[in-house]
This record gives sequence, structure tokens and C-alpha cells, in this order.
Amino acid sequence: MKPRKASHAGTEMRRNAIIAAALTCFSEIGFSETSMADIRRHAKASTGSIYHHFKSKEQLASRVYLEGIRDYQASLTAALKDQQDAKQGIKALIEHHLKWVEGNAEWSRYLFEKRHWVFMADTEDEIESLNREFMKHTAGWFARHLQEGTLRSLGPDIYISLILGPCMEFTRQYLSGEARTSINQAVEELSEAAWRALAVTKI
Repeated sequence: MKPRKASHAGTEMRRNAIIAAALTCFSEIGFSETSMADIRRHAKASTGSIYHHFKSKEQLASRVYLEGIRDYQASLTAALKDQQDAKQGIKALIEHHLKWVEGNAEWSRYLFEKRHWVFMADTEDEIESLNREFMKHTAGWFARHLQEGTLRSLGPDIYISLILGPCMEFTRQYLSGEARTSINQAVEELSEAAWRALAVTKI
């Protein structure tokens, strides 16, 4: 059993290294200009290893996208999970989003740019599954604060728009070099604005 586990861990590490190499190549060279040979060289992997995990550049490109979504959602769920205070929870969501973008600029640009590319067509079911799981994990947190009367009763689409809508616009400006506000200051300003929009006003 132990050798099998070690082998599995090594295989997963190799797969992740290939995905990371592909992201770097797509970002530095461009998707169309990148070849599987470029990715192989950057990952320091054999041709057999590359094609063992990914049958084509398009399949690899879709995996790069899905792994980015999975990493973002998993860490956001973890950031929210232990937040007992509603205001701090809203801030945690916004801070996670902006700090993830800051720490994963290549991935963030890739997620922004490639969502509707042709190679993404076969991933719709998996993306929907990831989004359902994400919503399931976060819905309980919001439901608790709704019951406590600290958050306004709004639809999930409105919550997403009020919390992440402004974050996404700031992200677009940040990634294009247009933003003039620091990430830390943006966290403070956007968190306060979101809280004012979502909090139940005490009369």
C-alpha cells in the first residue's frame, strides 16, 4: 500500500507541475503560440508523461482553468468558514478575492480571458458542479446570519453582485494596470461599501 500511495502522490505532483508549466507558457507565449513541446520543456517532463495526463493542448488548457476555479473556491470557502461575525465574514470574502488575485495574477488573467474560449465547451458540467458545491458551502453561512437578523434578506444573485461585482471590476483594473488604489486599501473600501449595502439597518 505504501509504495502505491507514494506513486499516486508522485503522479499528482507531476500532473500539477504540468498544469503550472502550461499556465506559465500560455501567459508568457500566448495560447495559440504555445506548443506541447514548450510545456514539456518548462515542466521538465517527458513527452509520454505529458500525454499520459493530457491528450491535447486544449484539454490541458481547460484543466488549467478548472484548477484555478477549484483553488479559488476552496480557499474562499476556508476563509469564510470560521468567521462568526457577519461584517468580518463579508470582509473575509472580499479580502480573499483580492489577495488571491494579487498572489495569482497569471491565473487570474487566464480565468478572466479564457472563460468562453472554444476549448472550454466540454467543461460546462464540471464548472456547474464546482459552482453548486461552492454555493452549498457558503449558503449555510449566509443563512445563519439571515436568521440572526444581521444581513438583509436578498437573493443569492444580489449577494454575489453586491459583494463580488465591485471586486471583479477592481480586479479588471488591477490586472490591466489601471488601478491606482492598493490592494489593502481596496479591501477596506470595498468591504465597508458591501457591509453598508448588506447589513440590516437598526432603527
